[in-house]
Amino acid sequence: MPRHLPKKLSKLPAQVRPASEILSDYEQWLLSNYGSIGTYRDHAKSFLRRFKAKGSLLSQLDSFAAKKSITGRSILNRFRKFLEEKRITSTENDLRKDSRESRLPISNAYVKLFMAMSTDRLKSPKTLSTYATILNSYFNSIREIRHFEKLTAQRFIFAKGRSEFTSALYGSVLKAFAKWALAYVSTPDEELSLQERKIKAAFAGVSAKSLRDVATIKTKTGSRRLYYKESLSKKQRDKLISLCSTPEEKAIIALMAYNGLRPIEVERLTVADVDFKKSTIAIWGKGKSQRQKEIIVLFKVVARLLKAYLKDSKIKKGKLFANLSYKTLHQTVMVLYKKLRLKFDQSLNHQIYSPHSLRHTCGQLLYDEGVPLEFIQRTLRHTSMESTLVYARKAIEKNYFKQLRHVW
Repeated sequence: MPRHLPKKLSKLPAQVRPASEILSDYEQWLLSNYGSIGTYRDHAKSFLRRFKAKGSLLSQLDSFAAKKSITGRSILNRFRKFLEEKRITSTENDLRKDSRESRLPISNAYVKLFMAMSTDRLKSPKTLSTYATILNSYFNSIREIRHFEKLTAQRFIFAKGRSEFTSALYGSVLKAFAKWALAYVSTPDEELSLQERKIKAAFAGVSAKSLRDVATIKTKTGSRRLYYKESLSKKQRDKLISLCSTPEEKAIIALMAYNGLRPIEVERLTVADVDFKKSTIAIWGKGKSQRQKEIIVLFKVVARLLKAYLKDSKIKKGKLFANLSYKTLHQTVMVLYKKLRLKFDQSLNHQIYSPHSLRHTCGQLLYDEGVPLEFIQRTLRHTSMESTLVYARKAIEKNYFKQLRHVW
């Protein structure tokens, strides 16, 4: 008789869903929609720990967010969007107060065992968390280990709405798990230790063929999808400035595309932060306090556009852009992108151009101009050189085939 696939796991009523389950779903939602988890889960967890059962989830979230910085409110707004989309109105707080608790939402013994045996390879906490989240989600969908097979894996990896980037990520995680399990299932008992035999016995319900099939699933990523956000060319950047309709718009775009400021950093700028005599600008960076401003070089083209804006606006002190918010900044940039006629890839489910792309534009063009990586790191204020090296890797990827074809 043909074996039927398990029915979709029915959701618990929203009012009794455990907080840990909501966090697990939120991680998957972040990965599917944004390609990364970052600190978004940590902020959501911090709120859920403080949730009081007799109150409204969204009302308490709004009150909690109101006490945070602009950055904190922005991060929590994404969690609010998730709750509204999933229609989650309340929760059962099952999160322990112990700050030393595991950050991994382990849902079953298979995931727990895999994570414990893979710590030598998955050293980063973010990588561990990502693997655990994806595996938990998959096992929740198939319900039983005997359904771990190519068909269910493909349905999960290539589910409707997943971008190629996300499908490739999900595929690599499931394949890593399949290869790990296959090492035990395909090894004779006499060659295994007592502990290893117990692990093998746990996989009695799944065949070696199914594991091999999953381990060989092919996912593809286009050559231009190696990086989550695109950057503009030098010609596009300069054209973007010319498309600005006001001195204020030109100053804002220049700060982001030439000096590499983040949207939040532009929003926080004051007139006093700009020193035209020294050609410097003081930046209140992401995750920093106002007392930790970092001084960087103010490029000539940005200084010229800032002077024109200050002369036009007659602003002498206080905030540099008094009426600027992230919403208005985002709208301004996206309208300019449309005027620039950027080509958007319709096969992708995430936006490859955003206001943050202008920061990537600054870093990439500085590298293309031959500026040393150390100076680019200093300008963009990266805490790790690893973040700056992405511009070198992008340039290598772009020029590899073009240049090596003519070597011999």
